[in-house]
Amino acid sequence: MDFGVATYTSTTPPDPLFAYFESRARAAGGVTITSITRQPGRGGAFHAEDSGRNVVVSVSPGVRAVADFSINWRPKVISPVVIPRSSRLFAVWYDDTKQVLRLRDSTTLKEYELGMATMLRYARSVALEPSARSDFPPWLAFYPGANVIAAFAPPPGWRPQTGADMRSFNIELTTTAAVAEVAAFYRQAFTSNGLTILTESQSQERSQYLEARSSDRMHRVTINIQRRTRDTHVRLMDHYTLPRP
Repeated sequence: MDFGVATYTSTTPPDPLFAYFESRARAAGGVTITSITRQPGRGGAFHAEDSGRNVVVSVSPGVRAVADFSINWRPKVISPVVIPRSSRLFAVWYDDTKQVLRLRDSTTLKEYELGMATMLRYARSVALEPSARSDFPPWLAFYPGANVIAAFAPPPGWRPQTGADMRSFNIELTTTAAVAEVAAFYRQAFTSNGLTILTESQSQERSQYLEARSSDRMHRVTINIQRRTRDTHVRLMDHYTLPRP
């Protein structure tokens, strides 16, 4: 409800395509280009605004076409959607590329889409229920008492079918525990659930990094632990794909 995005492919090369959108924006009444970044041969991006919206237009060389481009817009004044307290929401799907989560109310069947910024706001203020973690592998444990900032998973039941298929579990949290305590907790969580630790490094008790892999080589797990001024920040990621060497 608080943003819009459209993505396209084109047979027009990036530079003339970028020039086309720039000229359209400059010719439109009431539109101001606030910043612009050109990348000769690769298009570029510009930010623009009108009375009610902020817009970003981005053009780049295409993956399956000559060029890809996207248009993102967001209203300057955002009126939050009121979701009844009686709603029972469950995840329908999550798009890694656009970072959009779709939820459905099982009582009314209404659906809601949340962008990354909105998800982080909710995650900071509302504790995640245990049922929301059912699709997470057992080694992706939540540190006891930590504040969960983000917790994302592939769509329910998703499985890689080809070597190009990859999705990620992503957990971000903060805790008052020391770096060494957090590292010991996850080292135990990894090894007790069948992961093999491949790499481990630390820096003056203020940061620690672990990398591990599952026995079937389908999960590559990394954790970065950083001590900050008031807390310890933890980023835990699990890249899930077909077995790799």
